[in-house]
Amino acid sequence: MAGTEALATYLELRVSAEDGSEGVGLSHSSKGLFLLHVLELAAYGEPRGGVTLVHDAGDHGGRYLDTARVLAEARFAVALPDLRGHGKSEGARGHSAGIAEVLRDLDSVQDHLAYRLPVAPKVLVGVGLGALYALRYTLDKPSNVAALVLVSPRWRPAFRVPAAPGGLLKLFKKLAPDAPGAIGHAPAQLFRDEGARRDWSADPLVHDVITQRAIEQVAAVAADAERRLAQVGVPTLVLHGEGRELSDASISKAAGTSVEVRELRGAAHELLHDAGGPQVAALVRDWLVRQLG
Repeated sequence: MAGTEALATYLELRVSAEDGSEGVGLSHSSKGLFLLHVLELAAYGEPRGGVTLVHDAGDHGGRYLDTARVLAEARFAVALPDLRGHGKSEGARGHSAGIAEVLRDLDSVQDHLAYRLPVAPKVLVGVGLGALYALRYTLDKPSNVAALVLVSPRWRPAFRVPAAPGGLLKLFKKLAPDAPGAIGHAPAQLFRDEGARRDWSADPLVHDVITQRAIEQVAAVAADAERRLAQVGVPTLVLHGEGRELSDASISKAAGTSVEVRELRGAAHELLHDAGGPQVAALVRDWLVRQLG
C-alpha cells in the first residue's frame, strides 16, 4: 500500500442487544452481522505506533485523512473508523445502543490494529463526543492504550431530544430508542474558517441526527468521563479552542497535573479542520512522538 493511499476495511461485528451488549445469533445477514467501515493508512516506514481516531457526533472518519497523513509521515499507522450510524458504517443515522456498543467497536478496531501491528504501541485520538468515548475506553482498558489525545471533548453535551408524540398518541406511544433528535450545532459554532464551514455543509456523509437512546447514554458517559479524567493512567493531551460553548477548557484543567491541557487561539470546536488545522495535526504528531519515542 502506498504511503498516502487509504485502504477501506469493513469489520464484521455482532449486532447489539438493546443495552449495547453483544447480540446473540451470529449469521451472515443484516440481523446477525454489522459492518463497521474503517479507513486505514500505513505508516511511512517501520511503524512506531498505531493511532485510532474517533470522530465527533455527526462526523465520519474520512474527514480526517489529512490528519492521518501527517501522522503516517511520522511512522504511525492510522485507523479512521466510522462509528455505527455514521459515515459508511451500517446502522440508523445517529443511533447508538449505548456505551457498551461503542466500547465493543473500539475494542474491535484496536484488535484489528494489534493483528497488523502486534508489537507497536496503540494510541487513541478522540474528537468531541469521540473524545469521551476514547477516554472511557482508556479508563476501562489502560493496558490497551499507550497515549491519549482528547480534542475538544464535549464535557457537557446538549442535544435536541426527539419530539414527543402529540394528541392521543402520547397516551399510548413512547419515544422509540431510535427516534431521531438533532445534534443542533450550526457550522458557525464548529468552525471559524469559512471554507471549513462550506466543506462541512457540502459533505453528504455528515449528518445532524442523534437518537433518543444515544442522547440518554451520552449524558451518562460525559458525567462519568468528567469525574474520572484525573484518574487516567496514560500520558494524556487535551486540546481546546477559544469557544467554550461546546467544550469547556476549565473542566479539563480541573483534572490537575494528571493531564496536559492546551488552549489554541484562532479556532472554535473543530480544531483539526478549522483555521490552523495542519498546525494542530502537527502538534498532535509531535506530542505523540515525544511520548512514544
